[in-house]
Amino acid sequence: MRSLNWKLNGALLLIVIIAVALMAFLTNLSTTSEFRQYVSAGNMMFTQSLANSLVDFYSDKGSWDDLQQSIESLPVSNSQRIIVADSSGRIVGDSSGEWLGEEIADLGLSNGTAIVISGDTTGMLFVLTSGGTGRGHMGGMGSQMTSVSEATEEDFLDEVNNSLWKVGLITAAVALVIGLILTRQITRPVKALINGARRLSKGELSYRVKVRSGDEIGELADSFNSMAATLEQVEQSRRQLTADIAHELRTPLTIIKGTVEGILDDVFKADSEHLNSIKEQTLLLTHLINDLRDISLAESGQLTLNLQPADIVDLVKRVITGFEPNAGEKNIRLDLSSAMESLEMELDPVRMEQVISNLLRNAIRHTPEGGSITVSISEVDDKLSLSVSDTGEGIEPEDLAHVFERFYRSGTSRSRKEGGTGLGLAIVKQMVEAHGGAVSVESTLGKGSTFIISLPVPEE
Repeated sequence: MRSLNWKLNGALLLIVIIAVALMAFLTNLSTTSEFRQYVSAGNMMFTQSLANSLVDFYSDKGSWDDLQQSIESLPVSNSQRIIVADSSGRIVGDSSGEWLGEEIADLGLSNGTAIVISGDTTGMLFVLTSGGTGRGHMGGMGSQMTSVSEATEEDFLDEVNNSLWKVGLITAAVALVIGLILTRQITRPVKALINGARRLSKGELSYRVKVRSGDEIGELADSFNSMAATLEQVEQSRRQLTADIAHELRTPLTIIKGTVEGILDDVFKADSEHLNSIKEQTLLLTHLINDLRDISLAESGQLTLNLQPADIVDLVKRVITGFEPNAGEKNIRLDLSSAMESLEMELDPVRMEQVISNLLRNAIRHTPEGGSITVSISEVDDKLSLSVSDTGEGIEPEDLAHVFERFYRSGTSRSRKEGGTGLGLAIVKQMVEAHGGAVSVESTLGKGSTFIISLPVPEE
């Protein structure tokens, strides 16, 4: 498998090669064009200057006599050839001395530069170049040839191209080194994330990736660490839940096992007292299992609500009536305070009855004999407010933030001996939130607690 490091380096190298090659190609085109324009301009200047010298020569001599000697004395390169013809087209000067006396028409010379004196054309100037054939043609402004040898041009352009490639290679090498450094800076945190993922997969949930970067990779590392922290917390919660469930199941099972063994060993009689003890523990196990199922469905988002129109005030009254015998056993007064006679809402009557029952059961459990419990119903800011207040021992301030957690019990007064599964308030929270509402608690130590449910009221 090719690593990201190799892919990035390969992509960088390809980009550098393409960029350098394109730069060299375009620079070569531009240099060649500009060089040839420069040479052409120089040729024209040379030709015009030579033509002006010939005008001065003819003006001084009055003819083309002795022109050959003057032409032969000019500093002409081996690739250049200067030819002068008189007004009749006969060659009167040739820097090579080869075509003297011949006609330009017979030699096929054209595009020469006219030598004009006092408005009359007294001759024609031709500056020829040779690329190895010994023959060429060039005239002043209309010339189609250069004034220096093609070999010289090619040598110059080759030098330019060689310089370009050398600079390009040096640039590519520097860019590649810098790219390797930058690539390593990019791939190093990625490798750290890969290593972190592998360690998490092996169960090292406390491992955190150490990446100091303010870019997207840094954000990815932060997200990774946040995910790892969440997984660690979830794992701790799972272990705690498993331990809590095992503890909650162990107590009733131990009682049932001990009672049954006592009966079988004739230590206990199979009377109603011992059988009722077994029945109570069985009911407690059933209640615990049902609560675990409900809270598991709620937390996984799979709890299905059977929403239908229902009168919340009437529902609360029915639940209170069902708990009056339980409250009467402890001489606790149950009161309902409602600002409305009825209020129809879309809710699941069974689940909402379970919510109110859990709150009342919790209140009765923690309210001393002779106390009171008040259920209040009102509408506040377009929301239904349903509260259950008791005159019990209250909740410690440090425990208020945890009362809706699974199996959480605060203080000795809320210990396992008080009964319950430790899931009632957790189920209340999940059920209320499934209805789109919220639940909170207020408590004063030694005076009692108030659990408040807030549900959205449908528009008329």
